[in-house]
Amino acid sequence: MASNTPKNDEHSAGGRLRLLARAELDAEQVKISDRLTLTRVARGRQAGYRTALDDGRFVGPFNALLRAPDIAERQLDWAEAISAADLHPAAREVAILTVAAQWRAEYVLYAHSAAARGAGLSDDAIDDLVAARTPAGLDRTARLAHAVALALVQDHDIPDDLYGDFLSEYGETGAVVLISLIGQYLATCAVTTCFRVPVPGA
Repeated sequence: MASNTPKNDEHSAGGRLRLLARAELDAEQVKISDRLTLTRVARGRQAGYRTALDDGRFVGPFNALLRAPDIAERQLDWAEAISAADLHPAAREVAILTVAAQWRAEYVLYAHSAAARGAGLSDDAIDDLVAARTPAGLDRTARLAHAVALALVQDHDIPDDLYGDFLSEYGETGAVVLISLIGQYLATCAVTTCFRVPVPGA
């Protein structure tokens, strides 16, 4: 990380973007803030990671999303549709950590390491994923999620043999859901990387 990155305290927890207090928000931003509180803050609290500071200011990608409420609303619709789809929880977290490790997206790695524990992944598997290594001991569904995410991020293609295994395991609908999840986290990692979003309290 560049040496001019500000020290990570409560005033720089947004990285390159100042955190926005609720009193600063316009009506459209308040709607997004309320939606984030009901969804992402609650989900993060349940999983064991922070999406907001104690004073209610959002961290992670959510601080950036407040700057563009029209985009944020549609992105949240997309994310919630993917979350509601029938995707194995461990495979979901494996795919997310695989993408985030390739980007070195520190906030995403922090948040989804916690979520991965809740999905039943071992600490060893999580450590391997965060370090951009292929874990041993994943079941077939999670192993394919890792392989597909890695192929798309690194090579921008899925070889025929992997595609055949992927389709056999996930079916066409499940394949679209997983690919959409990977796309969602490519966008999330781009936001957190561009704005150098740190781990809260690091």
